[in-house]
Amino acid sequence: MSASEAIKTKLLNSISLKLLVILFLVIIMQIPLSLVSDLINERQSLLYVAQKSISDRWGEQQHIGTPLIKIKLQASQSKEDKALINYHTIQSDQANFEADLQAEKRYLGIYEAAIYVTKLKLTGQIKVDSDVYYGGNEEVSVQLFIPFKHLRGLKNIDKIMINGQEVTDLPKKQQSNQMMGFAIDLQRKDIMKPLTYQIHLSVAGSQQFDILPLAKSTTVTMQSNWNSPSFVGDYLPDERAITEKGFNAKWHINQLNNDSHSSSRFLTDQQYSSFGVKIMIPANVYQVNVRTVKYSFLVIVLTFAGFFLTELFFKLSLHPFQYLLIGFSLSTFYLLLLSLSEYLSFNWSFLISASAIVGLISGYCSVVLQQTKRGLLTGILFSILYGFIFILVKAEEASLLMGSIAILLILATVMYLTRKIDWYAAGTSNNTVISEKAIKSE
Repeated sequence: MSASEAIKTKLLNSISLKLLVILFLVIIMQIPLSLVSDLINERQSLLYVAQKSISDRWGEQQHIGTPLIKIKLQASQSKEDKALINYHTIQSDQANFEADLQAEKRYLGIYEAAIYVTKLKLTGQIKVDSDVYYGGNEEVSVQLFIPFKHLRGLKNIDKIMINGQEVTDLPKKQQSNQMMGFAIDLQRKDIMKPLTYQIHLSVAGSQQFDILPLAKSTTVTMQSNWNSPSFVGDYLPDERAITEKGFNAKWHINQLNNDSHSSSRFLTDQQYSSFGVKIMIPANVYQVNVRTVKYSFLVIVLTFAGFFLTELFFKLSLHPFQYLLIGFSLSTFYLLLLSLSEYLSFNWSFLISASAIVGLISGYCSVVLQQTKRGLLTGILFSILYGFIFILVKAEEASLLMGSIAILLILATVMYLTRKIDWYAAGTSNNTVISEKAIKSE
């Protein structure tokens, strides 16, 4: 054998060179995986665009606040004969919300969004102190103002009762200190005694519904047919029950503002707190796909490490191109999973995608590894691997712990299997892979 052929043979049998090639292939495989990640982000962006399109036409995220009384006082000054306008805003002493939120899914192409219609009953009482009026000639304008985020989502006002009398005049759209809402004109006599109100209305919105507890005492009871709510905001419900048929929740908020009856800046100075419910679509397919792709590096490394050890134990020689084909097969899994999960449930999509890739790789390995039994064993090992990945993806809270333990067990297994390998002799044809010294020491 010539010197050049000897060098070539030595390089081909070099374990160190093989490991460097495999490491390079692992890095190369990050290119198609990053393209899949970009595709997931792109599809998720299209989902957000579709959801916004549905929200714009149906109704956006809504909030409604407890009613307030706004008093506009106009007094003339004798010296300069100018009108001085004063505003007083008075919060409800107590307010009660009864909400029946009925949610459903709407679709734009393959993309879905959660929308709702909430039937609300607002009742409460506001006490106005007599000292809010100035002496002299006064022109008093009194309104009941209800903060409301998007008036386009106000489907219907069924009834307005003030002090037991039904109001037939339509409310007016109004903005008060940059807070949108609608106002009901009142008579001065309406506030000479504690004012009671009862308002029935229907609200259309999407994704989230909030309450602004601007009253001194606010009680909210809510029921819905949606079984996957997320309670958001500054207050969690005091009571809640979630079943397959929907949820029930109750809040009671005390938020005293003792000087509000005499402050004209209540709407600007008040730090608005809010609470409510987010109508979440369970298991957003793109979020689950993102979590799955996060484990792709682990899958690639374990796969290539497994085939490398197979070469050592069975004295085979796999070409880097064969590693590359197997790596691209693993990348195809994530693309197939993404495309299927847009039409099927994630569980079925994962099962179909994993079965297809396991069948592809096991069939290929039956030939490459020179035995059908080895191909079947490869399929079983990949089935276990994908099953474990599926468990990690589904177990969001415990995934880090489970993943850490699994990596430790895999590392321990590899160390145990390779404990007797003579790595200096492994790449030569004149020495056995397992050192004779290690065997005799047993």
